[in-house]
Amino acid sequence: MNLIEELKNYCDIDNPVGALMLSGEWGSGKTYFIKTKFIPLVKDTYVFLCVSLFGIDSLDKLRVEVKKKWLEKVSELDKLNGTKVSKITDSCKKIFEAIKDVLPENWQKKGEVVSSIMDLVNFVPITNRIYEKKVILVFDDLERTNISCTDLLGCINDYCENQSFNTVIVANEEKIKDRLDDELSYREIKEKIVQRVIPFVPDYEEVVSNSIESMSCGIEYKGLLRKNEASLVKILSGDFNDNAIIEQYKDEQYKSCGNKKVEEYQKEEEKLRKLLSQRPHNIRSFKCAIQDFERAYNKLTKAGIQDCSEWLLSFTCLMMANKVGVIREIPRYGNSFLYFDVEKLYFDVEKLYPELFDTNFIVNGFSKWIIQGEWNDDVIAKEILLFLEKEKALTPLEILRTHNLLDVNDEVVNEGFKDLLVEAYAGNLSLDEYVLFLHNCCYSRMYNLDLPTIDWKEVREGIRKKIKYLVKSDEIDSHFHKIIGDESKEYFTEDEWLTYQIIKEFRDNNVWICETNERLYIDLISSDLNVAFRDLSNKKYNKFSFEMESATINAFKNADNIDKKHFSGWFVGIWGQYSNSPEMERKVTTASLKKLRDDLNSVMQEYEEKNKNIAVAHTQNFIKRLDAIIKTENEDISVEQ
Repeated sequence: MNLIEELKNYCDIDNPVGALMLSGEWGSGKTYFIKTKFIPLVKDTYVFLCVSLFGIDSLDKLRVEVKKKWLEKVSELDKLNGTKVSKITDSCKKIFEAIKDVLPENWQKKGEVVSSIMDLVNFVPITNRIYEKKVILVFDDLERTNISCTDLLGCINDYCENQSFNTVIVANEEKIKDRLDDELSYREIKEKIVQRVIPFVPDYEEVVSNSIESMSCGIEYKGLLRKNEASLVKILSGDFNDNAIIEQYKDEQYKSCGNKKVEEYQKEEEKLRKLLSQRPHNIRSFKCAIQDFERAYNKLTKAGIQDCSEWLLSFTCLMMANKVGVIREIPRYGNSFLYFDVEKLYFDVEKLYPELFDTNFIVNGFSKWIIQGEWNDDVIAKEILLFLEKEKALTPLEILRTHNLLDVNDEVVNEGFKDLLVEAYAGNLSLDEYVLFLHNCCYSRMYNLDLPTIDWKEVREGIRKKIKYLVKSDEIDSHFHKIIGDESKEYFTEDEWLTYQIIKEFRDNNVWICETNERLYIDLISSDLNVAFRDLSNKKYNKFSFEMESATINAFKNADNIDKKHFSGWFVGIWGQYSNSPEMERKVTTASLKKLRDDLNSVMQEYEEKNKNIAVAHTQNFIKRLDAIIKTENEDISVEQ
């Protein structure tokens, strides 16, 4: 179907029976097509009044907007170089003279001349021709207005049927249906008002090509876009075999979960079909994706990655899916770390874009930027380095530590898995590598892979060794954690699930965060007391250690009197309620607080001997407030006993 010819044929009709609806998805380029493709071709024949209904909340405002557009066109055709009538008094006078005979009497008194276009639009009659040119009304964003759909279509019908305006409605018909409770009522309204509906399907190849050529970007990056133009067209157009996707999913489900009921399979299949029907084709989202990826591209190439094609395609897929609301919100945990189940997060995207979306080429920092709008330069850089290390994996052991079991050859598994077990038992894997290990054990059962016997007690002991090392060292557990969601429990054995719980409890209890905050406390209070007062108050701690006590007493001794004055209040603000925290290590905290009190008494004696009376007063106040904290804790212990 030639869309331009269809539109021209409708515009040629005199006294149209109804409006013509051009229907397509949001962001598919309908408005762009009308304004840049169609109107320029026929502008010498017709006058177009393009009215966006977005934000218009009453029929009166709509009619005023139509009249304003009409008057503007009168002005343009009156050779005023397209200047708006509302700003040109002479043009207003001319229009007034033309219509003054039909004005109310109070407007004609003393030959008054209307000075404002807003005065005119309330009474000016409009016609379906301007200087012998037929006027075509174009109403855009019909589904985005706050006016009742029934009232709106009725108003449009008045223009079309009663005033003989050829009228084009640019809309997403599916969204109009969504606004109405009764689909039958919409169908009845449409039959009376809409003469014909034309589906709008953009030329995706042209869109992608033009989008690339119009970009202001580096030469190398534009070369990458051109190289992957065909794949980008496939992403935007959604040219995938959905039946094959569904059949493959069904095969995977039967293989992994053969005990499910038929009804459950049918329900999941329906869910997948609905997902595939939501595959986006939004041109604006696509343009945003290829524009934003240039920032990621610069980061990748700087790190030494030569070919970023798979990164580009995976990034574009994820962003397109996120823009349409397919991606679930990433859960937050505190202010420092982000946890999510990567496989679950990406499941829908993989189904929407098979073969083009690859989780291996989406670091979690990119995901967080796309989904939450947060770019963390340091985290992204570290994750890219981890990717490069993964790519450099050569030995069977290195490959098994970093890769999904289904992505490696059988020979690698046979040669390297025993060595992997040795590392797992020794506590030499990262926590994410242990999670990957558990996933791979699960996959081995799903796909009947024969793995060596695993001593799960030894694996759990290895994880405990790793956790102890993380707590005592400066090594950072990953900023983004692979997890196993509770809903996946059924796929794991009791041993596997118990093993994972050790990792989960470590991360959920904020042990790492607390240890990091303890080191931060010691560093700041020892170096800059003002910064410490500002930055340490809202941190999470699980103990007041002897090392923290030592740093605290030294900081107090070195502080001037004005800082000593505020010291006790700040300290109590952090530790005053520690007995109420179930995560607090109360024994070591109480012992450290008592030591701090003893040390403060010693410091006070020194101040007394040196006649530093103001310092003595501040120290006494600190001891008094500290005694109150310790007393409360002792009382709590007595009650418990």
